[in-house]
Amino acid sequence: MFTKDELDFLNKIPSYRKVHVYPFDPKVTRVVGNLIQSINNIYPLLEVKHMGASALSISGQDDIDIYAFCNPKDFDKYLPGLANLFGKPLHIHETFCEWKFRRDKFDIEFYLTAKDSETMKKQIAVFEALKNNKDLLKEYEKLKESMNGKSLKEYQEKKYEFYHRILDL
Repeated sequence: MFTKDELDFLNKIPSYRKVHVYPFDPKVTRVVGNLIQSINNIYPLLEVKHMGASALSISGQDDIDIYAFCNPKDFDKYLPGLANLFGKPLHIHETFCEWKFRRDKFDIEFYLTAKDSETMKKQIAVFEALKNNKDLLKEYEKLKESMNGKSLKEYQEKKYEFYHRILDL
C-alpha cells in the first residue's frame, strides 16, 4: 500500500516520537510572507510555494512547509543565496535540498526541489485536492486532530493512507 519512499520515511521515525497537533495560528501568514519575500528578493524568478496544514489554515504541528521549484541541475545556482538566508542545507539529495530551522515559534521545513519528481507531483496533487474540496479538508483536519498525542509514525501512516485515498478518487 505504501510507496518505497513512504516506507523509508516511516522506518526512520523513532518509536518514542509523539505528534502534537495545534490549532491554526494566523501568525503563520506573516512569517511565511517574510520568508517568501526574502527568497524573492534574491531570486525573483524562482517559483516558491507554501503548502501543508499551515497553508490550508487548519490544525497542524505548528510547522511551515515551503518549496522552491527548479531543475536539480540548477541547484548550484540557488544554493549560495539560500544558504545565506537559511544556513547550510541539512541534506542535499539528487532531487531536493532540505533545510530545517525556526522562525518565531514555528518549525520551518524548506525544500529546493524538482517540481516534476514523482513525490512532489503527488504532494502537489494532494494539496490541491484539499485546497479545492472543503469536505475533504475538514475530514483531513479531524484526522490530524484525532492523532494528537499518538506516535508520530502512526500519525504519518494515517496521513499516507488518507493521501492514497485522495489520489485514488
